[in-house]
Amino acid sequence: MEPVLGLFCAEMKSVIGAKQLARLDIAGIGLTVACAIHCLITPILLGALPLIGAEFLGNEAFESVMIVLIALLATFTFINGYRLHGKTAHFWFGALGLLVFLLLRPAVSHELEPFATLLGGACFVIGHYLNWKWSKPCETC
Repeated sequence: MEPVLGLFCAEMKSVIGAKQLARLDIAGIGLTVACAIHCLITPILLGALPLIGAEFLGNEAFESVMIVLIALLATFTFINGYRLHGKTAHFWFGALGLLVFLLLRPAVSHELEPFATLLGGACFVIGHYLNWKWSKPCETC
């Protein structure tokens, strides 16, 4: 099998097992959903955040950290998933999600930002789901 993006091959062994990879994909889905919920709820609760001591949730730096964590977790799980199953579609969903987060979200109006967030998050969730599905051990083999 040819290297994907010239970086790694499917013949390379995953550094973690299929069960651990599945757990990380589930964590990636959870983190992405939490990020989407944060982005949708924060504008509504912005006035109340200081009252409950959670004003950091409305900070741009917090959003940037969430995006970096999502991207790092996706990169790690997608590479190791590829090493187990050899498929690449999950990479394309992850790349699209990252492009939406980094390029589309900042470019759209404030009113459209939640929709861009949902689109980017959905791409990451689909990528993690595909990776999780393809990395599961075959139970009927």
